[in-house]
Amino acid sequence: MMNIKADRDYIINILDKVKCGKFSVPEFQRDFVWSTKQVIDLFDSIIKGYPIGSLILWRPEEVKFKELKTIGGLSVGNTNDIDKLYILDGRQRLTALLGALCAGGQYYDNICIDVETMQVLNVPAGRTRKPNILSLGVAFDTYSLVEYIEHLRQSRLSEEKIRALAEKAKRVNRILLSYELGYISVIGGSIDDAVEVFSRLNSKTTKISPDYMLQALAYSPHSGFLFANEISGIKQNLAKYNFDDLNRDVVLKCVYNYLDSVFIDGKLEMLLDKKETLPQIVQNVTTDVEMAVEFLYRHCGLIDYKMLPYAYQLVMLALFYKNNRHPEPAQMKELVKWFFYTTYSGYFTNTSLATIRDDIKHFRAYSLGQTEMPMEYKETPFDMILPPTVRFGAVRTCAIAAMSILREGGNIEFNADFEVFVLPNTGEKTWGNTFFLSNKSVSAEIISYLNSQASWDEKYSKYALSETLLMLYRNHKIDEFIEQRQILMQEQETEYLNMFLR
Repeated sequence: MMNIKADRDYIINILDKVKCGKFSVPEFQRDFVWSTKQVIDLFDSIIKGYPIGSLILWRPEEVKFKELKTIGGLSVGNTNDIDKLYILDGRQRLTALLGALCAGGQYYDNICIDVETMQVLNVPAGRTRKPNILSLGVAFDTYSLVEYIEHLRQSRLSEEKIRALAEKAKRVNRILLSYELGYISVIGGSIDDAVEVFSRLNSKTTKISPDYMLQALAYSPHSGFLFANEISGIKQNLAKYNFDDLNRDVVLKCVYNYLDSVFIDGKLEMLLDKKETLPQIVQNVTTDVEMAVEFLYRHCGLIDYKMLPYAYQLVMLALFYKNNRHPEPAQMKELVKWFFYTTYSGYFTNTSLATIRDDIKHFRAYSLGQTEMPMEYKETPFDMILPPTVRFGAVRTCAIAAMSILREGGNIEFNADFEVFVLPNTGEKTWGNTFFLSNKSVSAEIISYLNSQASWDEKYSKYALSETLLMLYRNHKIDEFIEQRQILMQEQETEYLNMFLR
């Protein structure tokens, strides 16, 4: 049985309850993710008297959760009070409020207000401040505000200026102390019920992602397993491949590989049925995803997550490595063919969902050694005409970038320094003046070589350059250089693609 009640209270009272543990953040809550700008926007709304949304608080029927011990840089208390409420929605706002308004908070010295203009500012620590720049934390605490005004009186400012600044500072104090924050208390019910309430009442200040929703639903206070934190760990583990900014939902789809259905049909509810085995599944997925990303990195030239043409390619490769921890060289070669075929055919764009679903089942059969090929290839020729613009994120641009990295040859080191480099003084970005490089230092080398008097060196052919192009550039025939280099890039791309698709 659940009871839902709406209420309001002053910020100062709410923060006191957070500090003493009467309002606590359960461990399964998502991390603090707000930027400094979002913190400033929050206080700007408060100063202007705008609403900042309601908190959603929850008191469960029976279960108790582990709680965060630090919020906004401050240690918070823990109480066994039977009236304790868990913060289900509002962690970001409360962290910002605590961090900026309470002494010792992470923003206490930085989030300030210009009392003359009433503009909220981020002032770096250590910077000399004018008398009109007041820390919001100082303005919030009446005793600290008295000290600020006393310092004003001892300054060399005119009496009129001191009086004006003091009155403005007192106004900020009154605004902060009189500001009321709404909250909705959900009393009773299970965590499933509480998350359902959250999804219906969420103020949308910070949307909850599917993996954080599952973290709440699957959380056990006994095991302390935090699903969304594990997803974050998997992403962090991909940093050396420059894939740590991979979308969280892509990793979640890799977890769906452990369901009985194909991952495109995966739902959070299905994972809840595997709640007890989720820790082991996530441990396996960590390996699946890293092996898939390393394959893309080493064998397909994808040295940055932005180069991935289709997210489904990574998820399907993770499915392959789920069933193949030690693949044969022939399988690796076949997967490279599959990757470039699905990329250049626009397979995941041009194919119906029903067909993709069937082909995922075929791919899974391949990963289990039940078929010889990961998919049925068609002999349809690819359109190799270059698009009119170089637009990174577009599938063809990703493919050409990958081919360029592969043409560089050698064993690409981890943490490659990927660069999309445009020759200076050659106009807007085109296929003819753009280089995709695995090391930012190479761009300086290319410019130095092109502008030198050195004779043609064959090693530069891997950057889609030739002796003819070198002469055109040095004779300042830039338009011809761009036109001819574009033709050469297309020829090299076709040659590489044919090699992969044999």
